[in-house]
Amino acid sequence: MSMPDLVYRRAVDPKRGLAATGIVFIKFLLAIPHLIIVNALQSLGFAVAYIGYFVVAFTGAMPGGIYRFLEIWYGWSARTWGWIIGFTDVYPPFEIDPEYPVAVRMAKPDKPSKGWAVAGIFFLKAVVLIPHFIALAFVLLAASLAVWFGYFAVLFTGSFPVGIQDFAAGAMQWVLRVNAFFAGITDDYPKFSLQITPAA
Repeated sequence: MSMPDLVYRRAVDPKRGLAATGIVFIKFLLAIPHLIIVNALQSLGFAVAYIGYFVVAFTGAMPGGIYRFLEIWYGWSARTWGWIIGFTDVYPPFEIDPEYPVAVRMAKPDKPSKGWAVAGIFFLKAVVLIPHFIALAFVLLAASLAVWFGYFAVLFTGSFPVGIQDFAAGAMQWVLRVNAFFAGITDDYPKFSLQITPAA
């Protein structure tokens, strides 16, 4: 079973005006419609994943509908946060599978583990992920601050530092790995890693 991958391209010639809106948090206000959708998808996604545990535990297969819902959630979240961070200045469309510079590449699990599904039913998956939750609390705080300073860099230099972009993308990829393991998209325990490679 493979881990989902965040697909992103580093920002080229980012707009200074849009970066300025990020500095004063107006960019977040502009993203509110998408953030509402992402939060709704996330809440439903966890519920759908929990139902999926029972299906996998009894049948050994993940229903296509559950996989598809999770795929929509991950993709919409990646597009929204990718725009907020500044990988692209193109506002995300309100579509399920648009052509967009930020996306998630994933595959439906062939033979998900019944054992991990049972562990999910009894919330043991959340327990084994506690170290990730703790680490990500610090990583996401650092990434948020880095992106905010990145807005200043864009405003004054017209360039978004590559290190900040890759750090933020690595944090997104880490969250994606944790969510994918929790939801049963993969049974491979997620790595504690920020490593990621931008698309060509």
